[in-house]
Amino acid sequence: MRRPLLFVAVSALCSCHPAMLPNTQLGNWVQAAPIGLWPRSNAASFVIGDNAYVGLGYSEKADQRYPADFWVFNANTGWTQLEDFPGPGRSGASAFSIGNYGYVGTGWDILNVYNDFYQYDPAQHVWTKKQNYGGTSRYDAVGFAVQGKGYIGTGVNKYTMNDFWQYDPDQDSWSATPGTSGNFSKRSGAVAFVYKDKAYIVTGSSNGVAVRDFWYFDPSQAKPWNQLANITNTDPGTWDDGYTDIQRDHATAFVNQDMAFLSTGTNGTMVTSTWAYDFANDRWSRRTAYPRSARSGAVSFTVSGLSFLGTGNSGNNSTFDDFDQFLPKVPFNPNDF
Repeated sequence: MRRPLLFVAVSALCSCHPAMLPNTQLGNWVQAAPIGLWPRSNAASFVIGDNAYVGLGYSEKADQRYPADFWVFNANTGWTQLEDFPGPGRSGASAFSIGNYGYVGTGWDILNVYNDFYQYDPAQHVWTKKQNYGGTSRYDAVGFAVQGKGYIGTGVNKYTMNDFWQYDPDQDSWSATPGTSGNFSKRSGAVAFVYKDKAYIVTGSSNGVAVRDFWYFDPSQAKPWNQLANITNTDPGTWDDGYTDIQRDHATAFVNQDMAFLSTGTNGTMVTSTWAYDFANDRWSRRTAYPRSARSGAVSFTVSGLSFLGTGNSGNNSTFDDFDQFLPKVPFNPNDF
């Protein structure tokens, strides 16, 4: 059942004098509205138009620990609760949107690892069961949609995986995607983001070791998987000498205009560093660190040109419900959160 509007988003620009700023690093974090009901980590999220949809995950405060609730966020009106997810509540599910529909599947709880898959119709407020995911049941995989098809891949179920499966919404069917040239590292807890009909997959870990390779996927090419520069200092030149803490797992990433941004996560210890990726030059540069409590398993999204990051886990079985807006071209102001 839909719930009425509970929270209103906060969006603000830094209005203080530059002399008051502790640094001039680009990227300001501004407090926004928290998600409703439960704090959570490892939630699922997708974007349709100007709305972001967030739900599921793990919450130590929820009655069942793995809540099935789902919420929609609009930058003008805040958070509204939607119909509950029809399957079992779960953590580490994957999600994407195609056209006017959102899709959610896979994930796990304390007893089960899932391969079921569902479509959400925001116009009718209806969840519909779809064909089960084509690969092995898994959690902490990545999901994305490019060129009219959906994809879920990587993740873990006893063993870490690197396969990807394609979903055709017209046929409600799954098929294995072409290979990865044999060099795509197995990983779980990675991030994926989409820019100009290409999907980018980076970070994650395998057997407790952070991976360093970075790839993009373009299904229109004869060779759809293509490797980009590593995210640690492996080049004999000096341009990547500062790549000291990009590697991590259970981070979150979003695209704003012509840049992608990676923040939070863990690399043995929780990290708050934020990095910007320049698509044109295949280079990373540091931005203002996330100013709140360090966390992993957060979610992030961009709606109406505005980017938000929130939820997550402290690493001590404590989850968060807070959200912040990130303004990539504004200097940091500590008074804004």
